[in-house]
Amino acid sequence: MPSAETSSSPQSAPPARLRERVVAWVRELIQFGTVGALSFVIDMGLFNLLQHGPLAVLAGHPNTANVVSATIATIFSWVANRLWTYRGRTQANVAREALLFAFANIGGVLITQFCLFFSHEVLGLHSPLADNVAAYVVGFALGTAFRFVFYHYIVFTGAPDQPASPTAVLGAVVGGVPATHAGDGHQDERPEANPALSPANVPDRTGQTRRAGQASDEVLP
Repeated sequence: MPSAETSSSPQSAPPARLRERVVAWVRELIQFGTVGALSFVIDMGLFNLLQHGPLAVLAGHPNTANVVSATIATIFSWVANRLWTYRGRTQANVAREALLFAFANIGGVLITQFCLFFSHEVLGLHSPLADNVAAYVVGFALGTAFRFVFYHYIVFTGAPDQPASPTAVLGAVVGGVPATHAGDGHQDERPEANPALSPANVPDRTGQTRRAGQASDEVLP
C-alpha cells in the first residue's frame, strides 16, 4: 500500500512547476524592465547632451541627435539583455540575433508612431498632453509589451545550458570524477557504478582476476 507521501507527490508536482515558471517569468520581467529603464536614461541623457549639453555637438539637429542616442541605447540594451536577462538563451548566430533584436526595437518605434498618428488623425487630439500620453504612455506601454514578447519567443531562443547532475559534480570535486550533465547518456566511470572497473576485478600480475575477499598467493619479490 503506497504511503501518503508517495501518493501526494504527483499532485504536488504540477503546482511546484507552475510556481517555478511564474517565478522565472517575474524575474525575467524585472530584469527586462531594469535594462529598459537604463536604456531610456541613456537615450534621453545622450539626446540632451548632444542637443543642449556643454559642447552641443548636434545643436539644431534634433533628429540626428535622436538617431545617435537611440542607436547607442539600443546597443546597450542588446548587450545587457544578452549577458544578463537572457543569459544562457542566446543564439549561436550572433548576427541573426542582433538583426532580430533591431527588428523588435523598430517594431516598438512603429507602434509608438501609430499611437501618435491615431491620436492626431483619428481622435483629433493635438495638445502637448495628448501627444505625450499617446507616445510615452500608450505607445511606450504597447511597444514595451511587444518587445518583451518578441525577445522571449523570437530573439533569445537558444537552449539553456543543462546543469550538471549533483552526484557528478560532487564526485568531480571530491574524487576527480568527470562532471557530466544529467541525462546526457555518458557512462559513469566510478568503480562502484561500473563493476568492471572495481579493484576486486582487476587482473593481478599472474593474469588471474581476483574477486572481493579472495586472497592472492602471489609472493612479491
